[in-house]
Amino acid sequence: MTHNSINTPALLSKGDLLLGKGGGLSPAILSAATNGFVLTLDNTQPTGAKWAASGGGGGITWNTVSGTSQSAAVNNGYIANNASLVTVTLPSSASVGDMVEIAGKGAGGWKVAQNSGQVIHMDGVDSTTGTGGSLASTVRYDAVRLLCITANTDWLVLSGIGNLTVV
Repeated sequence: MTHNSINTPALLSKGDLLLGKGGGLSPAILSAATNGFVLTLDNTQPTGAKWAASGGGGGITWNTVSGTSQSAAVNNGYIANNASLVTVTLPSSASVGDMVEIAGKGAGGWKVAQNSGQVIHMDGVDSTTGTGGSLASTVRYDAVRLLCITANTDWLVLSGIGNLTVV
C-alpha cells in the first residue's frame, strides 16, 4: 500500500477543504466560497463537489417592503408593509427549486404579479398565464410560499395562509 503525504501548508485559507479526485489522483483544494453558500455534490466537477447558493427551504432572505412595488429575487421573502396594496413581481429568471415567499403586515395587503409566460398553480386552480395573472391576499396577514417547478415559468403554491385570490 502506498501512502501519499498531504501538504498541509497548501491549506492556507480559512474554510479550505481537501477533496479526493478519485482514480489515484492527488487530492485537490476547494477554497471557501461566499458566505451563505452550501457545499453541493456535483459529479461534473473534478473534485465531485462545488459551492452553490443555498436554494429552496431554509435559505430564504427576508426583506421588508414599505413601498407599493417590488421585483422579487429567488430565495427571498417579502414582508408587505404598506397601507396601500404591495405588488411583488415574480423573478423572470428562476431555476427549479427556487422559492419566493410573501407575508402580509400592512393594511393594504399584497399581490404577486407574473411576467410573460408565467403561471401560478394553487390547489387545482391556475392563474391566467402571463402578465394578466396574479395571486393576491384578501386580508392583512395572509402569506404564501411559492416554489418554481418549471424553470422561469411555473410556480406552485406550497403553502398559503388566508383565502388567497387567483386571477
